Amino acid sequence: MQGPDAAARQLDERAVLFWQVENAVGAVLVLVVAVVLSRLSPLPAEWRTWIHILAAAALAFALFDALVLIPLRYRYSRYTLTADCVIVERGRLWRRRDVYPLSRILYCETRQGPILRWFNLFTVRTATIVESRSIGPLSQAEADRFEQFVREHSS
Repeated sequence: MQGPDAAARQLDERAVLFWQVENAVGAVLVLVVAVVLSRLSPLPAEWRTWIHILAAAALAFALFDALVLIPLRYRYSRYTLTADCVIVERGRLWRRRDVYPLSRILYCETRQGPILRWFNLFTVRTATIVESRSIGPLSQAEADRFEQFVREHSS
């Protein structure tokens, strides 16, 4: 499986900060929902206590995710482009390696949401008849290179 790019490529190093910001946005939304339910909802006092406990647990997990799991996610996320396939490796505690033959890839697109735009990063989404997979965050140059490679080598 050697080819034009047989070395595994790591995601952009800004991926860790992007994922941490994305995580923080989710944590803030959980806090807002907890405050709204706690203050404005006519729930019994016992339920409000549980809302506070669940919000604290969600925040503790978000902190654990940001400080431990996200760096692991970055460490084990990579991809390899070969002459005949795309190999995607990812994981945190459990790791996964997927091999997508270039001949089976139906399309490839570049995406950028608002938080990715803030970091000037992109994800590349490829799809086969069975599933689609996002790879990233990548720099614009790397996303363009990935998309061009798939376009040139898939049939």
